[in-house]
Amino acid sequence: MELAYPFTPDEDANRLLAQNGTALLIGLCLDQQVRTEKAFAGPHELLQRLGFLDARRIAAMPLGRLTAIFRRPPALHRYPAMMARRVHALCTVIAEEYANDGARLWHGVTSADDVYRRLRALPGFGDGKASTGVHILVTYGKQRLEGWRRFANDEHLPWEFRNGKRVQA
Repeated sequence: MELAYPFTPDEDANRLLAQNGTALLIGLCLDQQVRTEKAFAGPHELLQRLGFLDARRIAAMPLGRLTAIFRRPPALHRYPAMMARRVHALCTVIAEEYANDGARLWHGVTSADDVYRRLRALPGFGDGKASTGVHILVTYGKQRLEGWRRFANDEHLPWEFRNGKRVQA
């Protein structure tokens, strides 16, 4: 089954979100204080700048180098230093607790509450972001999670793009 994460006008960025759990988690992490499409395009841009999107390798990078990559124009985020720290910390958790694969956070899990708790424990993830993450995984990632409806709030879902244009709700 092909997954669709239509959160940016860039099909390559959307494809990366659908195929790479680490990319999806990085996009969710970046989704604050910037337009959603910029946040979710961030993992693709980071891949382009680094040449890889491997959590273990990102976690092993000196934070100063990652910060410089985030700051390179155009900056990956409105607050590049702060978000470089969060992504660095997130990648450390992914590498250590999820065998270097962000998708392991939800694969094989059947309870929305369990996925929520795992998301909530990630650096930079509060209640709202963890709830949105559960909703995204069910709605776009086709994950079957019991009890997911309590996390469903369509107002918190990212904008959708079709043919490069934002779809009106």
